[in-house]
This record gives sequence, C-alpha cells and structure tokens, in this order.
Amino acid sequence: MAVKHFTPEGMLQPTPYHHVAVGTGTTQVHVSGQVARRADGTPVAPGDLAGQVAQA
Repeated sequence: MAVKHFTPEGMLQPTPYHHVAVGTGTTQVHVSGQVARRADGTPVAPGDLAGQVAQA
C-alpha cells in the first residue's frame, strides 16, 4: 500500500512528523498533532473546550 504524507497549508510546519497520512488501495486517513493552535503557534480559544475542538 502506498502512503502519502503531508502537512496542510496553515498548519504548524516545523514538526518531526506529518499531520496527515493517506493510504491507497482501501482508503485510510490517519491524522495526528491536531491541537488548538494557529499556524504561528499561538493558542486558539483558551479556556473554551468547544472552540478548541472546532479549531483542531
């Protein structure tokens, strides 16, 4: 199975991993590192769990 790894535009880039992995054949998508932060690393919706989940 071929796997494509990528980090979407607007996501924090300097990471030791990719944010998304997509396998071909039967489609599987795995995501990681999704946190409530802007691309520059500043937090989104501090103290607001619903706002943080929406951002992630």
